[in-house]
Amino acid sequence: MKLRIIAKYSREELTDGECIWEEKQDQFGTVERTTKFSGKLLSEFQKDWALFVERVLSQNPNKEEFLEKLGKKSDSLEQIVFGKTLPFWRKSGFQESIQLLIDPEFSPIPWEILRTHKGFLFQDKEYRRGIRIDTIQKENTPKENSILLICNPVKPNLVATVKEECSILYPIFEKKLNLRILKDNHLTRVRLIEEMSSAKYLHYAGHTEKKGIPLGANDYLFSNEIAGHSFPNLDLVFFNSCHSSFDSIEHSGLTTSFLKAGAKEVIGFLFPVETVMAKKIGIKFWEFYLKTKDSHNTLAKIRKTLYKGTSIEIITAISLVHFSTQKPKPKFKQILGITFVLLFLFFFIVFSGEKKEPNRGEISTFSESKIVTEKKGKSISAKDPILDRISRIQNSEFRKMADSFLKTKHELLDDSQKRELLNSILSKDSSEEKMFYEFKTRSGF
Repeated sequence: MKLRIIAKYSREELTDGECIWEEKQDQFGTVERTTKFSGKLLSEFQKDWALFVERVLSQNPNKEEFLEKLGKKSDSLEQIVFGKTLPFWRKSGFQESIQLLIDPEFSPIPWEILRTHKGFLFQDKEYRRGIRIDTIQKENTPKENSILLICNPVKPNLVATVKEECSILYPIFEKKLNLRILKDNHLTRVRLIEEMSSAKYLHYAGHTEKKGIPLGANDYLFSNEIAGHSFPNLDLVFFNSCHSSFDSIEHSGLTTSFLKAGAKEVIGFLFPVETVMAKKIGIKFWEFYLKTKDSHNTLAKIRKTLYKGTSIEIITAISLVHFSTQKPKPKFKQILGITFVLLFLFFFIVFSGEKKEPNRGEISTFSESKIVTEKKGKSISAKDPILDRISRIQNSEFRKMADSFLKTKHELLDDSQKRELLNSILSKDSSEEKMFYEFKTRSGF
């Protein structure tokens, strides 16, 4: 399910916005829903969130205190954007994946902290964040299997960790890819653009600013300059630096600029990130990614580890965002598997049609065994009235969910309580539709 978060300029020249999504309703089918929100309130929330992130990074509060405050921030953001409307993904039973498509003006907002019926968005491994941009892709030219490693600490306090990150990544890259490195005096505007124009992957370790990449003492490669170039050769870009995914009304951020220039996938941080943690994330990402070439699963593994850690690690996981302009292509093994199944079914149908008709003795024996089997089945189901009731549900989705609910461990209910809940619902003299609705409401499944 896609949510589009669109910037709307009001008469006061403030950036107000709209959130638009399609919602399935029983009576009307698919209905488009819209909520409007104040850009002024959202801007104030963004400033408050920035202060909150600074406090967490400097004080590292205990996890319980952090999650309590995070919940309040989440409720505040939901109130600003949705008002009295309760998003239907907050209701129990919602099972679709959520993808946010956001105008660059609202990209710095931590949408990942919005609640679902299971927890927060950032805890949902199927959640995706996208950005609404217009790009004109050039024809993709053949590219070498190469990676550009940029080591640019800029600030004295980053020198040690950036140097260590680059020294660890060096052998990891060199084993699998053609490695090129830019650092120190070799990192100039001309060399940087030249190397980015032919690499397949890019990893940046060091310091960046909201307006672009610092070069030397006083020079920058500004974000809007990057957007003006063409880099369709870049399959994946990882900016392991503070504010690398930050956008605003005044200027386009680094990640958005690389997407506009034609990069397929870009990863960066919305907020400041602790330098040692950034180093560990960068190294882990490439270790996993080069084995699987699956960026979504790689980031999901990293985030899962961070969620179990301290408040600083959780806030870092929220800040780590992934933008992609391409849909995942079906894997060769999946295609081969589907082809095999189709061929098997074809031969099964062909050869089963050529089998001889069974004689009367065979028919008689088969019928007797079928009757015995059916009797056994009835006696088994008679021993468990709940399973018997579930098997008689006509709605296939309701039947599957009820069966799964009974077998799956529940956070709040034990086995006997689950059976009591199902028994109380299925024993009522009402339609399956009403029973299904009551089941989803009461079970939270």
